[in-house]
Amino acid sequence: MTEQDLPHEIVAKAQEYLSDFKNARAAKTIRAFENGVRLFRAWCDRDEKSWFPATPATVAAFVASIGAQPFTRVVIKRRTPTTITTGPVAAATMKQYLWAVGLLHRSADLPDPTKSGKVAFAVDAFERAVGVEQRQAPALTREVSDRLVEAIEERLAAAAADGAPPSLYDLRDRALILTWRDTLARVSELIRLRWDDVAPHPVKPPGSVKIRRSKTDQKGQGHQRHLTERTLAALTAWRQAHAALLAAASPAQRARIAAMAEDAAALSADRAVFVGVHRGGLTPLSTTAAVRVLNDRATWAGVLHVFSGHSVRVGTTQDLLAAGYDALAVAQAGGWKDTKMVLRYGARLLTDRSAVAQHECDRGRASGD
Repeated sequence: MTEQDLPHEIVAKAQEYLSDFKNARAAKTIRAFENGVRLFRAWCDRDEKSWFPATPATVAAFVASIGAQPFTRVVIKRRTPTTITTGPVAAATMKQYLWAVGLLHRSADLPDPTKSGKVAFAVDAFERAVGVEQRQAPALTREVSDRLVEAIEERLAAAAADGAPPSLYDLRDRALILTWRDTLARVSELIRLRWDDVAPHPVKPPGSVKIRRSKTDQKGQGHQRHLTERTLAALTAWRQAHAALLAAASPAQRARIAAMAEDAAALSADRAVFVGVHRGGLTPLSTTAAVRVLNDRATWAGVLHVFSGHSVRVGTTQDLLAAGYDALAVAQAGGWKDTKMVLRYGARLLTDRSAVAQHECDRGRASGD
């Protein structure tokens, strides 16, 4: 049986459910669902198995196959056949695929094949074979970020000494790195910051910035993050340059920005804190561009590492734990709902707070007495 053989009312029910789902969830969640279903369907089509509805045996075979060997298929991208290879995959990725398959079936009130004992055994076997440890992004600690910012400030100082105007990219990138470090923001949160969200402290300096939405706050309750005096100064310098860029934009560029600004929910170039400067004008910075800034600046400063969008978040978490702050305070600073990720990021650092480490420290003090 295929989806074409299903009764019309079941297909209609699934379509209605998934339409509501897409209206209620973030774009990244929707993409994860669509990618998971698309992959499962392609795998089933290759082996001539029914993908909707699917049997527990089919899902279990999918787990064993994708987990053990690459699966290659051809898809059409921009009207061009493109070969894509998936697998072997990590345990967390496999669970995301199964979530998508299960959601698809639940949307039509069909039995969820991923909840069967057969699939559970297949997942257990897969996890025993590959392990469940997740790879951690390379940490960009304060020591490293200081080197990046110092290299930028040397360029700014050299320009000032020569009587030349400061580089717009230097002003932007300094503010970006410092803001990223202060807020422990995810890269997706950083690029969505608005100038309206940056404010001085109501009672004492320096200030704060509001993260409007996050992975754990899809409904937009918002979360305030501290900004240091140095970061506020860097943001102020960049804001002046940003305003000058807007003023110098062509009439066509300004018209495009104004048209987007009519939608209060849209992130237009005049509202966005961090923007890209292109031949076509100004646009809010993308996640890819923000990560590229880190790596380009790292190369310029002689730091021979490749960083990801989570590197600043991991590194600052480790800095705070190493300085003695407890996991709960770090979780609050980074907008986590609990301390799970904080403890994972700082697993090695926190071994010195174990009972064995403290006992040895106490023994050392006692023998010193």
